[in-house]
Amino acid sequence: MPSLPRNRPRRPHLVAGLLGLAVLSACAPAVSRAAPGPPTTAYPAEAGPPVGVGADTLSVLPRGVVAFPLIRRLIQTARRRVDVEIYEFGRADLAADLVDAHRRGVAVTVITDPSVTASEATAEHLRAAGVGVAAYPVRRQMIDHVKLLVVDGGVAAVVGGINWGATSGPNHDFDALVRGPAAANLERVVLRDLATSGLPVGVPTETVDPAIVVATTLPDSGIRALALELVDGARTTLDLELFVLTDAGVVHALARAHTRGVRVRLLLDPDQRPSDASAELLRTAGVSVRLYRGWGEKLHAKAAVADGRRVLFGSANWTAGGFARNHELDIGFDSAPAATTLLAAMRADWESSAP
Repeated sequence: MPSLPRNRPRRPHLVAGLLGLAVLSACAPAVSRAAPGPPTTAYPAEAGPPVGVGADTLSVLPRGVVAFPLIRRLIQTARRRVDVEIYEFGRADLAADLVDAHRRGVAVTVITDPSVTASEATAEHLRAAGVGVAAYPVRRQMIDHVKLLVVDGGVAAVVGGINWGATSGPNHDFDALVRGPAAANLERVVLRDLATSGLPVGVPTETVDPAIVVATTLPDSGIRALALELVDGARTTLDLELFVLTDAGVVHALARAHTRGVRVRLLLDPDQRPSDASAELLRTAGVSVRLYRGWGEKLHAKAAVADGRRVLFGSANWTAGGFARNHELDIGFDSAPAATTLLAAMRADWESSAP
């Protein structure tokens, strides 16, 4: 099972003792929402600078309005291959780019979740244009929740939590542009999922990369352990933006972090009512919890930063479904420079959501 990269000696954590805790039920009363005030910290309006993380290069992309133009350029300039795995696919511009890439001779393959109406409509459009589309074999109470683009067999990849939905652009969420061995490992995820979808493709062995962990669920189960490791190992600060939080083990780990003196800030999407019980428990324990105040967009992120440098983010919600039932994809790394854009966005969101 992978561990998060770390540039300092590890501290013990209590993952084993937390695995049996039950998920909290949502029962707290509704919280009123006021109009957001202007943050003193501006939300990042462009991609973070490329940062070396071991043998990799990584740039954080805050929101779809930043990520989508870069994604389009990667598709438009791909020379050999474009692989996409996406939960919600409803953007006509990205679909058109994939069709154009196919017509100029690039091998294009898309994996979609057939249970999503917009994705299935886009899949039918792509199939009609000759693009190869595979439907991930979803089953009851699970989804293929991955958000991933890989170009030219692992030359570059975009991974994170941003859907390719028609209204996804303004949501507060994160992707990362990755180059290096981690991009090759992300290509391996796509190939493995194509094989899972019934296509005859080879799956290479994982590239050794101590700098960026590529973690999946179904068939793996390591993302929850990474989340607990990050929380239990925090020494000074924990900054979290979570679309929804119901995992009891994580909730109690956050409360313990606060008790041992870690400054914890947890921001939740206000419309995800299953998080209410978790928020109430943490507030009672003294943890600082706020509900995001925006202008109609979602707080769709699933991101955490410990001590200003240890990062875990991606597609996995911190719930039983996200950690155990769905097919999810996260990355983890240890880099203060790479964490800067994430922390700037988190600070702006936190300040604008003050009670």
